Amino acid sequence: MPELPEVETIKEDLRGLVVGSRIERAEVTDSALVEQPPEGEFVRRLGGARMTGARRRAKHLIVELDTQDALVFQLKIGGQLLLVPPVEEPEDSVMLVLHLEGGRRLFLRDQTGFSRARLLREEELEERFADLGPEPFSAEFTVRYLRERLGSRRAQIKSLLLDQHLVSGIGNIYADEILYDARLHPRRRANTLSEGEWEALHGAIRSNLAAGIEHRGTTVRLYRDVLGRAGEHQNHLRVFERHGRPCPRCGAEVVREKIGGRPTHYCPRCQREDGSAEDGVQLELE
Repeated sequence: MPELPEVETIKEDLRGLVVGSRIERAEVTDSALVEQPPEGEFVRRLGGARMTGARRRAKHLIVELDTQDALVFQLKIGGQLLLVPPVEEPEDSVMLVLHLEGGRRLFLRDQTGFSRARLLREEELEERFADLGPEPFSAEFTVRYLRERLGSRRAQIKSLLLDQHLVSGIGNIYADEILYDARLHPRRRANTLSEGEWEALHGAIRSNLAAGIEHRGTTVRLYRDVLGRAGEHQNHLRVFERHGRPCPRCGAEVVREKIGGRPTHYCPRCQREDGSAEDGVQLELE
């Protein structure tokens, strides 16, 4: 599923490749895509609109239009926005085609069929995102915020990282990598973390998301950028889907188990559930 770094990469691609272009017409090829407004109105309002900007909120991609509408995409598990040469244009699993001036076409392709789109007015947009947590790179997102918002909870720390009402943009891949960096077991109860552990967690959130952006996202299976290219961050993962391999820090075998209903990867030596160190492993960040 595209998480913050992947959606950020797509946003930047759109800014460089299609912002400023006019949508001559929109073609919905899978009615399940359109959640708001009704499909006929969705198509009509997109026709003739010029794309004036692109931004991201959490895992949502927002394309701004000169009609005061915003086209909002949730790419869910396998959504891809593709602006590729005719010879590479997808022939299956296409949910939406935006026919742009100059003959170019922007495709929304999703082999899972779970992607969704909305066309919202500005006031609807604000309402839609009102209950999301702060962006991890915002001034609001501080160690104090994490400690005060999460620190009194008995919930497992991984489940809290995935809660978009608390922190925006983190999904399963980056949650595992963040907790590995912070040396926190995914089952640790938030109310057991020390001040130093909150500081480590805050730093790990920002550094891992920044690395994902720098490497243009993580392609484990379906993610592609707007030009159809895979990301590179999968080459830098330490624990996610590396179960059975040695931990790059201590050499113990990385394990995989289901926690909070999600496949979870961690090092049982570096990330002990009781928060203690073992076999000389130090708990401070390198």
